[in-house]
Amino acid sequence: MSMSWIFPVRLVRGIAVIVSSTSGHGFDAHLRGPSFLIEPPSRIEFSNSSGAWLDCAATGSPAPNIDWSTADGLPAGDVLGVRRVLRNGTLVLLPFQAAAFRQDVHSAAYRCIASNSVGRILSRDVQVRASKRIYGNF
Repeated sequence: MSMSWIFPVRLVRGIAVIVSSTSGHGFDAHLRGPSFLIEPPSRIEFSNSSGAWLDCAATGSPAPNIDWSTADGLPAGDVLGVRRVLRNGTLVLLPFQAAAFRQDVHSAAYRCIASNSVGRILSRDVQVRASKRIYGNF
C-alpha cells in the first residue's frame, strides 16, 4: 500500500517550503529542500566602469541548481557582452560604455532561485542600478 506524506520543512521569508513524498517506502530522510547559504543584498549600485557581481549560493540534498530571474519571473540568462551567469550561481553585470546602458539590465530587479527535486526557494528582489560615468565631461 502506498502512503502520501507532506512535511513542512521551513518557513523562509514568509514562504512555506513543503516536502512531499508518495512511495511505498515512506519519506527519504536524506532529501532536503534548498536553503540559502549566501543571499544577495536587496540593493546594488555600481558604475558602468566597474560592473557588479551578485552572489547566491544554497545548500540542499540533492545539491540545488542556482538560476536568476527578472522581477517579472523571466529567466535572466547570459546577454553577450552585458550579463553572465557563472556556473557557481553568480550573476555578473559586465563593465560597459555609457552609450551601451540598457534599462532592462542595468536598472532592474533580479531574484536568485535555488531549486532541487525537493523544492524551490526565491531570494528577495535585488534592485540593481548602474550609474553612467562619461570621462572628460564635467
